[in-house]
Amino acid sequence: MRLRLATAGVLAALTLGATMPHAFAQSTVIPQQPGDPGYEPLLAAATAPLRDALGDAVTLDIERLDRLGRWAFLQATMRSVDGGRPDYAGTPYAERAESGGMSDVYVALLRTEPEPDSDDTDGRTSGAPSVATDGSDAAEDAPGDAPAVRWTLVDHAIGPSDVAWLTWPQAHAAPRHLFGF
Repeated sequence: MRLRLATAGVLAALTLGATMPHAFAQSTVIPQQPGDPGYEPLLAAATAPLRDALGDAVTLDIERLDRLGRWAFLQATMRSVDGGRPDYAGTPYAERAESGGMSDVYVALLRTEPEPDSDDTDGRTSGAPSVATDGSDAAEDAPGDAPAVRWTLVDHAIGPSDVAWLTWPQAHAAPRHLFGF
């Protein structure tokens, strides 16, 4: 009888969400657009690995830069400066591109820590360094933008041959809704 009561109590708690932390205060994905407060620093943080790997050899056609609470996801198509397919010659991706194992996709997942007065008590950290727009430790919204946000790059994929971000919700405890699935 005790086992049945304990099981019923656990099931009730799970059903009512009593043991579930309030991890995502915002439930609607908000597309980020050029001109929005914080857009440029977010984009700079999201594209830092691409700039480090390929420099100015590629530009991005941004398909989506979305934000959901403390999370942001960028999905874009890499283009050469003339608008065609990127030329990976002389890059670490040259061999992979030559063998056909390189797509033109670039994706990045970012997260920001909650504001000190926020009710978002998730508390998890990725251990990844914050990505800077100016060579410092972290990317922040420009002065005058409120509130200042420090974005941390959680994961990224340059030219993946599969849907590399399919496992990111589970691997990084990111909201699936942010990715559109």
